[in-house]
Amino acid sequence: MLLTAILLVSLTVTLTVYLWTLKSSYDYFKSRGIPGPLPNFFFGHCRLLWSVESISRQLQTWTHKFGSIYGLFEGTRPIYVVSDPEFLQEVFMKQFSSFHSRHMAFVVRMTARNKMHLFIASSHQWHRQRLVINPTFSAAKLKLMTTLVNECIEAFMKKLSEKCEEKKEFNIYLIYKRLTMDVI
Repeated sequence: MLLTAILLVSLTVTLTVYLWTLKSSYDYFKSRGIPGPLPNFFFGHCRLLWSVESISRQLQTWTHKFGSIYGLFEGTRPIYVVSDPEFLQEVFMKQFSSFHSRHMAFVVRMTARNKMHLFIASSHQWHRQRLVINPTFSAAKLKLMTTLVNECIEAFMKKLSEKCEEKKEFNIYLIYKRLTMDVI
C-alpha cells in the first residue's frame, strides 16, 4: 500500500513537472518580447500549419499581422520566422560563420537522407559548400555571365515570336523550362 502511494505521488510529481516545463517552454518568445500567434499545447503551431491549404500564405498572413520577425513553435521547439531582407543579409552574409547551422524539420530530414546539396546541408558541410560556391557568384563572375544570359533570353524571345506568328495556342511552360535550363 505504501509503495503504491509512493509510486502515485512520484508519478503525479513527475507529470506535473513535465507539464509545467512544457507549458513554460511556450513562454520563450513572450519573455523576449517577440510577437507571434498563440501556440497549441504540445503541438505548437504544427497542427495548425498542417491543416491550412497553403503554409506560405499562412506565414504571409502572420507576417502582416506580427511584423517581419516573429516566433512559431514546432512542437515545443521555438523557431524564428524572419522576412526582413536587411536582417537576413546581416545574418546569412556578414555573420554566416556564427549562424551556419539551422534546424531541419523531421520530415525534411527523413526525405533528404543521404543527399548532399546546399539547401539541406547543415553545420560544417554547409560551411564547406558555401566556401566552394561563393567565388562562383562574385560580382566579377556574374558580370561575365550576363552576355551568356542575354544570348539565352534572345533565343527565348526568338522562339516566342515564332510561336506567336503561328497564331496557335502553345504551352509556354515548355519554353520557360528550356530558358531556365539554358540560363542555369
